[in-house]
Amino acid sequence: MSIDRAPNSRIKRMNYREAIAHLNSFINFERLPEPRFNTQIRDLDRFRELLDELGNPQSLYPIIHIAGTKGKGSTAAMISSILRAAGYRTGLYTSPHLVTVRERIRVDGRIIPKAEFASLIDYIGKTSTSSYPSNHPTYRTVFEYLTAAALLWFARKRVDFAVVEAGLGGKLDATVVVDPLLTVMTPIGLDHTTVLGGSVSAIAADKAHKIKSDVPAVAARQSAEARSQLVRRAGEVGTELTFAPGHTEFEPLSSGLHHQSFFAPRRSLGNDAIHLNLAGRFQLDNTSTVLTSIGKLVEAGFPVAPRAVQRGLSRVRLQGRMQLVRRKPSLVLDGSHNPMSIEALLESLSGLIGNRSLHVIFSAMRSKPAGRMLELLSSVAANFYIAPISFPKGMTNGELRSEAEHLHLPHVICTDIPSAFDRACLEARSNGLILATGSLYLAGEVIRHLRGLPPPYLDGRIDDRI
Repeated sequence: MSIDRAPNSRIKRMNYREAIAHLNSFINFERLPEPRFNTQIRDLDRFRELLDELGNPQSLYPIIHIAGTKGKGSTAAMISSILRAAGYRTGLYTSPHLVTVRERIRVDGRIIPKAEFASLIDYIGKTSTSSYPSNHPTYRTVFEYLTAAALLWFARKRVDFAVVEAGLGGKLDATVVVDPLLTVMTPIGLDHTTVLGGSVSAIAADKAHKIKSDVPAVAARQSAEARSQLVRRAGEVGTELTFAPGHTEFEPLSSGLHHQSFFAPRRSLGNDAIHLNLAGRFQLDNTSTVLTSIGKLVEAGFPVAPRAVQRGLSRVRLQGRMQLVRRKPSLVLDGSHNPMSIEALLESLSGLIGNRSLHVIFSAMRSKPAGRMLELLSSVAANFYIAPISFPKGMTNGELRSEAEHLHLPHVICTDIPSAFDRACLEARSNGLILATGSLYLAGEVIRHLRGLPPPYLDGRIDDRI
């Protein structure tokens, strides 16, 4: 089969709802328990067969591959925004989604339209490899299907670059099949420990498989355990690994709940201040990684002018990461879902709360250390509004209540996220600050509520309404 869909009006094609129903027929580990990775569960050879039948779309444009534990979405969004400002047609593939599955796949900042999404799913579904018996499908997960769809769409749209965010893990994650121009490793910490291992060293060793021979790699500042594994992997495959300096390379000028400005003493950026359209000091660490990555692209022969860097950072948009979505009372959405991210969030909020009371809407997935996250948040929170997210792997009200009571936290148990949001707004009044955190799925439910959209399906299947 070719990259471009061959027209044939006599063949019935899926509409959007049918395409979503087809996707929902595959295994979705985002809503089901995740088995520990092994070659029986994740056999990427068959996924490569699928891409081969599709014409290997991932080989038709340069790819920046982004992996890690924390900051992947922010790093991907910033690199994509800078490349677009430099005049490159840029594809962006991220996960998970907050509202619609289509937001995972973008070209030049625009999410894929319903008709084109359905066309891709239909086209992939008609490959000969998809006709294998049910016990031998070419791809068995929703993530693999979406990855194939994104790579194919980028080829159809003739992108100059694709920024691809990794999924879960390293050597058996579907995105590892790409041969990137550059690999970027964001900070690695404890997350998905039941799947990837119970130590930072074990998780870093798995994620380090994204580093490939003859592909330069950039890494954010890392713990000693993670750094050691990345250095070892780079040595094994014989490739260059550059560590970004981190936030200490910048001179902060101003910061708020929706932006920050700083001076970056890099000769390639000139002497102008940088205005970043993202809040949080942790974003300075991500920015350092981004600037180091852009420098590598320039070295590889892809021009990016200083003005494009400045424009890209000032225009970057990202939902659910320390995102100010309304005022009076101020509402901040942040998808932090592990202690490492919560600590970074609190460090950023420390100078912005002032004398305002902080009201925290909280929920979490059952696999996450909710008790530790609540304990960290309790150092600044005046009250907690706890409710279950509409997702099969989310904690129940009983489980959330147990964690809150064990820590003797002031809390209100609510039936659902919209109720928790309304109660927090009532009690925070105009001078309070509301923080919704603990899960990206929680952030997504708040966004749905604010937009008047229906809540997600309780069984976690992909929503065919939006």
